[in-house]
Amino acid sequence: MRTVRAMAHNKLNVLHWHLSDAQAFPLSLPSEPNLARRGAYPTPFPATYSPRDVRRVLRFALSFAVRVVPEIDAPGHTGSWAGAYPDIVTCANKFWLPPGGPPLAAEPGTGQLNPLNPETYRVVRNVFRDVAALFPDPYIHAGADEVNAACWDDDPAVRRFIAAGGTHDQLLEIFVNATRPFIADTLNRTVVYWEDVLLGPNIKVGAAALPPETTVLQTWNNGPTNTKRLTAAGYRVIVSSWEFYYLDCGHGGWVGNDSRYDWQDSDEPGHPFNYAGGNGGSWCAPFKTWQRIYDYDILHGLTDEEAGRVLGGEVALWSEQADGTVLDGRLWPRAAAMAEALWSGNRDETGKKRYAEATDRLNEWRHRMVQRGIRAEPIQPLWCVLHPGMCNLVQ
Repeated sequence: MRTVRAMAHNKLNVLHWHLSDAQAFPLSLPSEPNLARRGAYPTPFPATYSPRDVRRVLRFALSFAVRVVPEIDAPGHTGSWAGAYPDIVTCANKFWLPPGGPPLAAEPGTGQLNPLNPETYRVVRNVFRDVAALFPDPYIHAGADEVNAACWDDDPAVRRFIAAGGTHDQLLEIFVNATRPFIADTLNRTVVYWEDVLLGPNIKVGAAALPPETTVLQTWNNGPTNTKRLTAAGYRVIVSSWEFYYLDCGHGGWVGNDSRYDWQDSDEPGHPFNYAGGNGGSWCAPFKTWQRIYDYDILHGLTDEEAGRVLGGEVALWSEQADGTVLDGRLWPRAAAMAEALWSGNRDETGKKRYAEATDRLNEWRHRMVQRGIRAEPIQPLWCVLHPGMCNLVQ
């Protein structure tokens, strides 16, 4: 609730609620109660969101004019569904980096819905029907990112399909064709997908499966390049480029038993990690500073027509290394920097970037947020706040 209130203070008006992932399914749904019962984190954690909890969040958000867009990520990132339905999930709960084989997932927590099992679609339709009943927003996010071929290949039926000449692209298209029309037509929602569904480097569908009239795509790779590709193809786009807008980046790695940290004087030759050029285990390092976020022009390189298809920008905070104890500091005031850049622009009337005055303004705003109970991180020492302009690189 505190985050919603802070969003309203910063004129950020859409909360993208990523409700499920491979690690847990915390949303209690009337039609599929076992998904949360067997897929959420166990107690003593506050492991689930009941429909009553969701309605409480939605009422609170509405009182601050904040929309809430739900996401149920599928067919990838669905290992948590296996507790209730092991037969519809491939490669569930396996070690994500099998020795001598390809990874089964982008990160620990394996499992993907099986597009060849008819039971998959009964469950998926129940889930999205319940989500649509809970969330009134006209958009539903259906994920479709980071689909893994090796995970699907763990299933005998999939292996037979591939051996008979089928492809992984066709598997994803089977899934999309069986689920997208249900969300768009039956539930009357605009479907949002991560860009991977169309631009994925390994598995993707053809554009014919994604009508632009009822599909929105969310970018997260290749900065302005992918925004250009999608808007030029006629799609409405939400911009979340990790190079600028991923707030979880730069906090080091979180996988264990990693010997790359052992190098004391320099990195293994040809493999930068801890030293110059390395990412320290964070795939999207370095840390995205408020300046980096403020600098991003999400319409860069677009024609006026293409720019008109950009719905807005979204900073993303993934929670592998974040929970309620650090939430405020990870979000604020960096998200405020995006808000100003998107609402007011990041250049003055001459076209010059407004770094200096933005620093002073964001300093003041950060202190206002702290006074309102939002534990926003400082962006400069207090001395700089008390001596405006004296900490600039150029006077």
